[in-house]
Formats: sequence, structure tokens, C-alpha cells
Amino acid sequence: MRNIDVEYHVPINRTNYLSIQHVERYRYAVSRLHPGMKVLDIACGAGYGTAMLLRHGCDVTGADYEEYIWKHVKRFWGHERFVRANALELPFEGASFDGVVSFETIEHVMDGDKFIDEMHRVLRPGGIFICSTPNINYTTHPPYHAKEYEPDEFYTLLWQRFARVECYGQYFKTMDRLRDMVLFKTDSLLSSLGIKGVVNGLLGRKRASIDFALKDEDVDSWIAHSLESQGNINYRVNPLLGTKLLRIMVAVARKEEAV
Repeated sequence: MRNIDVEYHVPINRTNYLSIQHVERYRYAVSRLHPGMKVLDIACGAGYGTAMLLRHGCDVTGADYEEYIWKHVKRFWGHERFVRANALELPFEGASFDGVVSFETIEHVMDGDKFIDEMHRVLRPGGIFICSTPNINYTTHPPYHAKEYEPDEFYTLLWQRFARVECYGQYFKTMDRLRDMVLFKTDSLLSSLGIKGVVNGLLGRKRASIDFALKDEDVDSWIAHSLESQGNINYRVNPLLGTKLLRIMVAVARKEEAV
């Protein structure tokens, strides 16, 4: 039995739409990256996505800034493919990777241009950058989001730096949106009354940090199933079709080829 306690979302064996969308992003990355490619998974969090890419056959490095995150993650997954790294100052030489994956990262830094420049720097000519960020119109604006983006703003940021950009998105259903609004309003009310912690305790809700303890075979089975299944048609990454109920903006950017 291995244990990990992190502040990052861990979708393993969870069925809510947030967890499904997390998994679908990595399933999409797997579909765009080939076995043998050298890949950086920056802001890898709990490392499940890095593990999926590794199982797919990529030569992948998972990196995260928080020291307690990557130390726990390295121990949990049992290999040395995780390092500590600042996304704005990556400890890698230029043109080091065939692909870079960075989901839900850019909104955590103030300087989006510098972030994009750094991803571009470590990519080899012709390399692929797969990234995502939440639509500012459908977030609760948590304090740890340093800079949130409108769809046009996000995609334009990539167009300004990369030779080619493909625009995708993940949508959610109207009922998901309504449910989120009710939960947000309820949490806000409970917080204003000073009883949110008490109510969560009575309902058996866990705090924001996530505890999970799974047997090795459970994790391995989940990763294998995630790679082999057809996924969830409602929440998979699709070509951009307007911005209504666009929850997550996803982009695939290609670095220019060497001259």
C-alpha cells in the first residue's frame, strides 16, 4: 500500500465531471504523442498523467514546483522520472523535448508570455506543445489563480509565439453548470456564516488536500483502463465550437521547423 497526500486534484477512480475532464485531457495528449518521444509534463501534480504517458511509451519527465508534491509523487510512483522545476525557469537546455504537456498551469503565473516563451525554448524544432486553461467565464476565480484568460486572449497568446496553433476545448453540460452554481452559492453562504467547516464535518467531506491510498494493482489497472477505453463523449477534448459552456480551453501548438 502506498499513500500520497497532495493539494492537487487526483481523478483516480472518481466519476465527477471535473475528474473525467482531467483524465480526458491526458487521453488526448496520448493520442497526439508517439511512443519514444521525449516529453515534459510540467506541473504534473499527482503524477497520474505522467504515468499515463509513460505507459503509452513516451520518454517522459514529470515536473512540479512544489517540493512536497514531487517528493511524494516520486515515492508513490516508484521511479526517478519526477523533478522539481519552476515553469518560468526550467532546468533544461533549449530544444530538449519533442513534446511538452502543461494542463491547468498558465493561470497560476502572472506572466503568461514568459511561460509560453519557456515552453517554446525547451521544445525542439517541430515540437508539439499541448496545454489548457479554464475559461475565465466559468471559474470561481480561486485566489491561487494569478491570471485567468478569455478564450481569444489565451489562443492569441499562443499564436503570437508558435508557428501553428490548433484550438480545442472541453465543454460541460447545462446541468453541470447549474449544479456548480448552487454549490458555489451554498459554500459562500456557509463561509459567510462561519459554519462551513462544521457542515463539511457533519457531511463527512474531506478538506481540500486529497488523501488516497490504493494498492499498486488498482492504480495500474486504472491507468490501463484510461488508456484503452473510448473515454467520455460528453467531456473529451473536441475542436472549438463556440464559447458557450466552454469550460476548458485546450490548444496544440507546433514550434517552427529548423531552417
